[in-house]
Amino acid sequence: MLYLLGTGLYYLNDVPLRAISVISKCDHVFLERYTNTNDIGALNDIEKLVGKQVKVIGRDEAENDSIVSMARDSNVALLVPGDPLFATTHVSLLAECKRRDIKYEVIHAGSILTAAAETGLSLYKFGAVCSIPIYTDAFKPESFFDTIEKNLKSGFHSLILLEAKTENEFVDLQAAVKVLKEIEKKRGSKIINWANVVCMSLMGSANQRMFFVSSGKNVDKPPLAIVIPSEVSPVEKENLESFVEH
Repeated sequence: MLYLLGTGLYYLNDVPLRAISVISKCDHVFLERYTNTNDIGALNDIEKLVGKQVKVIGRDEAENDSIVSMARDSNVALLVPGDPLFATTHVSLLAECKRRDIKYEVIHAGSILTAAAETGLSLYKFGAVCSIPIYTDAFKPESFFDTIEKNLKSGFHSLILLEAKTENEFVDLQAAVKVLKEIEKKRGSKIINWANVVCMSLMGSANQRMFFVSSGKNVDKPPLAIVIPSEVSPVEKENLESFVEH
């Protein structure tokens, strides 16, 4: 059987209590970190609590079918930062289980999308989520901006995740804003109201912050996300002003 278990927003020891008993009975336990660089320091605490070794894996291992194959003859737990079904990779794992007639169970946890409600914006008004990847000389996509434009034109808020491979290799706020403004200028688009754009930093941790990008503040640790509001209701506007740092 394959168990997909969310670990919550930031701290690994925020893993749901029900998941602890599940992990304890599994033959193999994995933690993937490519969708988040959350608190790895608690890994030893979890290993002691469940009496199991937890193997940290990357994107390639999470996306191939080896974990599903392993679940045919043993109980396998895959710990996923945030909610386990936020990323399409993990939905694909469940689809593969169904194709092979392998049992699975999902235990949900908090995600960055639900945390976005702390800005005071209504979750019902968020559109498709996108991400800004780490740019290289040979890799400078703009597809995420298409998603933002589509959301805003439809009256939906946009949640943009900033890629983080490690604590030292990630898209910081200044780089993300620069990319967005360059694409905006290139396309002649004036659709973003920069006065309302919010940065969400280290959400779920004791050091979480939400502040308006226009304040000029920066942060030097991932995970980071940007919220670009569409038209806001009077209640949302009041909440933004109340909950978000200037």
